[in-house]
Amino acid sequence: MTDNAAMPFSSRSHVALLALSLLAGCAKTGGTPEIKQIGVFTQADDTLVEMRKVGTLGTTYGPRLYPELPEYDVPVVTFVGPMYINIPDVPVSALKGIEWHGYRLGGNGSVGSPSTATPQDWKSVQVVTEQTKTPGLFKVVVATADASTGRWKPELSHEYFGLTVDGGYKGGPVWAVRIK
Repeated sequence: MTDNAAMPFSSRSHVALLALSLLAGCAKTGGTPEIKQIGVFTQADDTLVEMRKVGTLGTTYGPRLYPELPEYDVPVVTFVGPMYINIPDVPVSALKGIEWHGYRLGGNGSVGSPSTATPQDWKSVQVVTEQTKTPGLFKVVVATADASTGRWKPELSHEYFGLTVDGGYKGGPVWAVRIK
């Protein structure tokens, strides 16, 4: 008996319905994906990828990201594409982009110690935000992205790209992807 045969019919149909509903929620309509799920998403290679909420920035002698990034749980993308925000109560106009190098923004020092980040380790990235035709769904693009595709390639020395509120310095969340 195969593993699939051992799975009860109701479990298999639940998995199939879940897969269909996820595909339906990510279908493209007129260039803007239809996103029903709450979160932050980016387009990578024509696929919608959820940007994980990874922590907040602090300012003890420079920015530091808390908690440590669970590297295995942060999606990897080649280019940062247009990003879509579907989170009520997030001040979209205050969103900032940030790219950084290293498993933990601010270095690998312990929490509460001064940041070891240098200007080469991280930088702010200007983003442009606009309301889409879908109520509550906002599109965010890096200001220097390709005008026709909205795609952007971060500096080779950096490993992560994220969006944060007010540059992250007020304890707001950071939504990130890993870049290769």
